[in-house]
Amino acid sequence: MWLTRFKTALVLEDFDSIAALLGEMPQFETLQQIEEASYLLAQTKSVVEKNKSQTAHVLQQLKNSLNFLKSTQTEPPSSLNLKF
Repeated sequence: MWLTRFKTALVLEDFDSIAALLGEMPQFETLQQIEEASYLLAQTKSVVEKNKSQTAHVLQQLKNSLNFLKSTQTEPPSSLNLKF
């Protein structure tokens, strides 16, 4: 049952469910279950690292866009610039 739920969470890339399932990992009864869980955990690591890389890339693009927008704006007049 746990393996099925973990597979589903991995396919859907539901990281909240994956974290919850990791917290309640059962004792496996057979060598096949242990090997399957090991494979799924390796796949999960790969998916998490890929997601982390994509997130870093998107954040860098946002930072570049913000810097560009800031560079194209005219500076507002200073509030201390008093004309008499």
